[in-house]
Amino acid sequence: MGSLGVEQAINASLPGGIAEKLTSPASVNGDCEDGPLGYGFEDQQTIAQLELIDDLQKLGVSQYLNLPQLVVVGDQRKSSVLQAVTDIPFSIDDKMCTRFATEIVLQRTAPDHPTEIDVCIQPDPDISPERRQELLSWRPIPFDRTATLDKTMMQNIFQQADDMIFGSTVRRNSPKHGRVNRLSSSILKITRRGPKERNFAIADIPGLVRGNESNSEHRTAKNLVQNYLNNPRSIVMAVIDVVDLERQEIMQMIQQLPDEETRVIGVINKCDTKQLKSHDWVFDLLRNDPARSPHWLKEGWFGLRNRSPSELSISDRERDKKEDEFFAGPEWSSLQKDALGRHALKTALIKMRNRHVKRSIPDLIFEIQSKLDECLLQIQQLGEPRATNQAQFTIVNKIATEYSKGAAGAVNGHYEELTLDKQFARKLIRDNLDSFKADMVARGLKIPFITSKQDAVAVSKCTHESEWGPKLLENYSWVQACINNYRGKEDIGEVNSIVKSQLWKQQVASWEEIASNALNLVERTVENVTSSLFEKVCSDESLRLKLRVWLQDDVQKAAENARIELQRLIASERDGQLFTLHPMMVFRTQQLHQERIQAVLTECTLKEPKMSLQQAGSTPLKLGSIPSDLIIQSLLIGNAELAGVLKTHDSLAAYHEVALYRFIDNFALQVVERHLLGPDGPLLLFTSDYVTQRLYGKENEAALATLAGEDPTISQKRQDLNAKRESLEESKKRVQSFKIL
Repeated sequence: MGSLGVEQAINASLPGGIAEKLTSPASVNGDCEDGPLGYGFEDQQTIAQLELIDDLQKLGVSQYLNLPQLVVVGDQRKSSVLQAVTDIPFSIDDKMCTRFATEIVLQRTAPDHPTEIDVCIQPDPDISPERRQELLSWRPIPFDRTATLDKTMMQNIFQQADDMIFGSTVRRNSPKHGRVNRLSSSILKITRRGPKERNFAIADIPGLVRGNESNSEHRTAKNLVQNYLNNPRSIVMAVIDVVDLERQEIMQMIQQLPDEETRVIGVINKCDTKQLKSHDWVFDLLRNDPARSPHWLKEGWFGLRNRSPSELSISDRERDKKEDEFFAGPEWSSLQKDALGRHALKTALIKMRNRHVKRSIPDLIFEIQSKLDECLLQIQQLGEPRATNQAQFTIVNKIATEYSKGAAGAVNGHYEELTLDKQFARKLIRDNLDSFKADMVARGLKIPFITSKQDAVAVSKCTHESEWGPKLLENYSWVQACINNYRGKEDIGEVNSIVKSQLWKQQVASWEEIASNALNLVERTVENVTSSLFEKVCSDESLRLKLRVWLQDDVQKAAENARIELQRLIASERDGQLFTLHPMMVFRTQQLHQERIQAVLTECTLKEPKMSLQQAGSTPLKLGSIPSDLIIQSLLIGNAELAGVLKTHDSLAAYHEVALYRFIDNFALQVVERHLLGPDGPLLLFTSDYVTQRLYGKENEAALATLAGEDPTISQKRQDLNAKRESLEESKKRVQSFKIL
């Protein structure tokens, strides 16, 4: 908000040299452009305090914190009071100025600066962006910045502003008794700058509309008044008319102010319309007896007799004469003269202002510091400025350097400088690979290989050795079926070489799906880690998104390379030769054969310790005469078909144990490590070298500006915040220096 509202208007009352500095001589028709002389209530300390408020206003700090101002509130017809107190030609012959708030701001400039006027509309914050921009760009037409702020100009400004805010067509064509909202929360702001001005602001607020919360005009008017009343440093001039006192809502609103006594002064307007007896409450208010009046104000109540409609063209001097003659009447003789007339009101306002400024200054430093802290935080949140190519390259390179440092730690398991668990890439990907391994072990085979225990159980169900072969072949039917399907010229017990390849393809058919799912999981982990690291090093969401998009082609390329690598691994394992040099292959094949013999032997011994082997043309031989394992082996290989099936099965089972972990390791190393965690992978791609190669030099200036150039709205916000910071910092110095003095 603005500064002390009575500053210029009632500073005309300063004595001697001070008055000469702040006022202009009376005009030829008796009007005083800056107010009449003759009031002097300021000692040196008060003058110094007012000068401080002037300095703060010149710094523009009133945009950011509350400074003393004059706020005029009431039901209706306040403009005549404003004109009487300030000598500014507020419109008093129509209602245009009551449809929206009007702020008159005077600002003192350097001695050689010409006096200029600026007019604008501050839009209602709730309107659409398009309408907001339309109001912000509005200026009166025609308009001379160097013209005098006289009655004609004021009426022209009000008329055009009214048409702009409400729409002239809507206003003129609206139904006589329609429910169109005639009030707006937009503000007309008129600023006059010049070397002879005294920094201050006056706020004229639309009069309160009678009604309740269901009436939109009532709500708009009440909210406007309340917003201005909430400024604890405002001087509130409450204006009421000579009507039923209890019907004037402003009385209720000011009584709800916690500091009503110290900053509210009451004005009864149009006292010449008072009716005998029926309006005796006017006298009660003007007497302002705290023991008798429920509406007592410490600063008092004052009566005015302003121009009637037929007196709009008379001079200020004539107006004052008529007011003095009216209050000299016998009906008013019982009242104190210092409660009647505009000069009495001005005298009280000057005293009130002086006290108010003294109370306001001590708290300013705390409010300035609070606003400054908030401003600095907002500037910090915007990040570093990026107006030039050099600044753009510097910030992108800085982000890349910080990012690559964090990414390297994440990949290498050095988490000291990382702030979140979701940035621990190595740990998270290790978890993914462990899940992949578990899934491969659990679901990697179409048909589980037969265990020695299963063979032993099958044998245990036989009553004679001749039943072993058929019974065991039931477990290996899937192997036997494949051998039979691909039979060629082989003898019984021999197996076509293609059988193992076909069986292997059937067995590992799920590897591609399991590995693809695992790759998807790892890619999501890499993406999540990358996103978290970017958030850590780049707080600017817009720039962060642009950088991610800029990197996307190479990120996608790495992902595609990972999938191509996976397909190669799958093809090699599924469609290639069943080949390995791993010594475990031979060892494991023999071990599976021996485990089967031992399991069967254990089962047979437990079932029949005296079991014998029938040999043709000879007496039965006791089991202990020949090594037991040889007997079992001879029974198993004696069936040529069974022997071929078991050999094929054991060879595949042993090969699976080698190939399974070979594939898991190759997936981890050749797919994940090489393509997703390698130097060209999504996680480690963004480095200072990467930025330099693609963005450094004149040939890359356009691309760099597109990538890292600051959004115009952010640039404007940064400019506004820097202006706010400078204003607050200088204001802080001024207030601190003043307190020291």
